[in-house]
Amino acid sequence: MKAKKHFGQHFLTSQTTAQEIVNGLGNIDDHDVLEIGPGMGILTQYLLTKAKTFKAVEIDDDATEYLKNQWQNIEIIQADFLKITLTDYFNQSFRLIGNFPYNISSRIVFKIIENSHLIDQWVGMFQLEMGIRLVAQPKDKKDYGILSVLMPFYYDVEQMMTLPPEAFNPPPRVNSIVVKARKKQHKFKADPKLIKRVVKTAFGQRRKTLRNSLASIIAKELFINHQFATLRPENLTYLQFEELCVFIESHVSN
Repeated sequence: MKAKKHFGQHFLTSQTTAQEIVNGLGNIDDHDVLEIGPGMGILTQYLLTKAKTFKAVEIDDDATEYLKNQWQNIEIIQADFLKITLTDYFNQSFRLIGNFPYNISSRIVFKIIENSHLIDQWVGMFQLEMGIRLVAQPKDKKDYGILSVLMPFYYDVEQMMTLPPEAFNPPPRVNSIVVKARKKQHKFKADPKLIKRVVKTAFGQRRKTLRNSLASIIAKELFINHQFATLRPENLTYLQFEELCVFIESHVSN
């Protein structure tokens, strides 16, 4: 099967690496697993034999046909992962894995966060720069961004491995990274929707101080004396963003 550029397909070639990536999900004997974009099934073959139940979501007709020829009983959701409603397929927690198409990987991560009540662990392959953003800290100013702040509210994320372009067929133009994540039980002190809005707004104008970038959310005169007012978004930890949102909730009427 030939990789399709418009689907961002780059097929992993090493069986050993595939096994290591699957192992990142931990023991899945008693867990349901969903794979995003299985392609030619290099991860799929190991997931099918290990998971309690297995589903794959695949948008490519040719890949779907190939997989069904390889494994007659495989359950494939032929759709765009970004457009499906996960509760249509899962009514309890499951684990997720995939070699995520790099052109939509950030949107996949936002969907994972939105469904964190269902997804208790996940393993994903990303373009290196994108994966680094998921674990970046305020000191990493260049890489620290929206997902760097939002992710630790929901998951503990750690790097598993990096891979060169030669690990894929066809090789991408960038290096890749595999990360694994485990669900956290964070007790929110502020509305998660407000936190997301504040973080997105702040980083949307990241060169401005928070007093100026958040003027559409909280009036400058209410915020002017706050300890974070003259800072930029890359200076705040995720917990400081939450602290800021507690302040906003107490000073702005809905």
